[in-house]
Amino acid sequence: MKYTPEITKKLIDQYQQGLEVSAIAAMMTLEHGEPIPERSVIAKLSSLGVYKKKEYVTKRGEAPVKKEEYIDRIAKLLDVNAEILESLEKVNKSVLQLLERHLESVPKPEKQPQILEKTQNFFDVA
Repeated sequence: MKYTPEITKKLIDQYQQGLEVSAIAAMMTLEHGEPIPERSVIAKLSSLGVYKKKEYVTKRGEAPVKKEEYIDRIAKLLDVNAEILESLEKVNKSVLQLLERHLESVPKPEKQPQILEKTQNFFDVA
């Protein structure tokens, strides 16, 4: 199909109003008497810089998080190198989420200045 300036303007308007690409393609098919595939509409909108790809979300409607990201966060909470926790990649995501939530709720101990002072005194004496 040849997209004229009028068809293009109408296409952009419909998309920006929130119409689904499938509905736009179906309406254009009815109006022009020739089948207009969804991919054609997506390609045109993409070339115009208007089309926004749907973001993948989990069943709960949340943005997906990779296991690596959970492991990095857990490593940060534990104040260790993420490579040490590499074997956690074999654990279920739900377990990683549980670990992260628990570690976030545990108060982080302050570094004890007394130990540092004793260590410095030890080296000063020797």
